[in-house]
This record gives sequence, structure tokens and C-alpha cells, in this order.
Amino acid sequence: MAQRVDPEWAKQVLEWWVKNADAALREGRSRREYEFCSSGHATDKLLARELQTRRVIKVVLNLAKVDALVRPLGQHNFVELQTGLDLARRALGHLATAAETAQYISGSSAPTMAADSLHPLVWDSAARLWGDDHHGAAVQRAATFLNAHVQDLTGRRDLSDSALMAQVFSLSPAEPGKPRLRWPGEDADLTVRAMRSGMLQFSQGCFMAIRNPATHRTNEVTAQEALEQLAVLSTLARWVDQCELIEISIGL
Repeated sequence: MAQRVDPEWAKQVLEWWVKNADAALREGRSRREYEFCSSGHATDKLLARELQTRRVIKVVLNLAKVDALVRPLGQHNFVELQTGLDLARRALGHLATAAETAQYISGSSAPTMAADSLHPLVWDSAARLWGDDHHGAAVQRAATFLNAHVQDLTGRRDLSDSALMAQVFSLSPAEPGKPRLRWPGEDADLTVRAMRSGMLQFSQGCFMAIRNPATHRTNEVTAQEALEQLAVLSTLARWVDQCELIEISIGL
């Protein structure tokens, strides 16, 4: 999924870079005519913000990679700044004209979903692998964490995956040692009954059709397919949060 950045904050970052990079190239000269300058205090200031600025440029211009903005030149105590300066100005120009461009160039008005707005259990477990472009492994890890979460809630560590879901969402009454996760509401309510039956089938499907293939596949899935699967797991995780734990104590 494409990353997003707050445009006002991005503008501040880029404007700072343009101002200070241009000043570094002008330092000690009456006019700027070079693309490089000596290393020193001015370039040290730029280096402190170089990685941040590169990330902003990458997101704003939707680039796969942004090379160093402060580039050492051979064995000499000089650095090249013009390439990075041009990139920062391009990014600023894009921010300034993006709204106008969108007004006259039609595109999809479909809503988008940020991955980090998924259920925290799902996204937090998947985020690091996703960041390394291991999308299938990210799905597998998220499903594993969701399975462990249900085990912790119910104490049923003797089961996992679809077998666990079949037990904890079973429509049968709870038994000693066999607690249930129940969608809240009156037993006679048709919507409540539909949710309970749906969760029983949906939860098993999540683990049979998402976690199992993710665990055993050898080929990588696309980012879009993986994101859709994370959204399914997120839906189940949010429903689990709303369920009530029904337990039957073993009589003495």
C-alpha cells in the first residue's frame, strides 16, 4: 500500500531543505554557480535531516528509491547537493499543484484504507514483515497472533486454527473446560443468532483459507491480495473483541 504524508508537514520539511541546501552552496561566494560545496557546519545540518527529507521526497513523488541528497565527491572534502535540491523542489512543486491537477484530471474516487487502521493485533504483528515486502509472511504472522489471542482468551491451548474456532464459537452450550465466545444479545434475536452462526463459519474459513495457505505457500502474494486478507483477519479480531466469554466452572 502506498504511504501517505501530511502535506503541510512535508512542505515544511522540503522548504527547510531547499533553503539550507541553497545557503550551503552559496556560502563563501557572492553568487552560486556550483553544484557542490565544502563539507562543514552547513552540510552537517543537512545530514542531520537527510534521511527524513529523503523519505518525504519518496512518498510525495511516489518513487521506489531516493538516493542520498548529500553526496561526497571522491577524496576531496566536497559534497554535491544540486541533485537533492532539484528533487526537493520537484516535490514542493507537486505538493503545490496536486489539488489543482486532481481537479482537472479525473481518477478513481474509490475510498482507500490505511493498513495501520486495521485492528492493532493484526497490523502490529504484520507491520515489520510488511515493511520488508514479505506480504505473505505478514498475513501468516497476523493469523498466528490472532489464533494465540483466542487461545489466551479461552484457555484452549490444546487446539489451534480452525479446530479452535469450531470449539470456541460453537453454538452448543459451554461445558467445563470448553468455554465459548458468544456474540452478545438475546438468544431469540434473529440478528444475534445470525451473527453467532456466521462467526462460527467465518472464523473457520479465515484459518482454513487464509492462515493455512499462508503457512505452506512457496510463492509470494501480491500486496493487494495480502492487504485484503489482513482486512478479513481484522474483521474477525474486532468481532472477537465484542464477544462475551461464557465459562462453566467444574463443580467440587
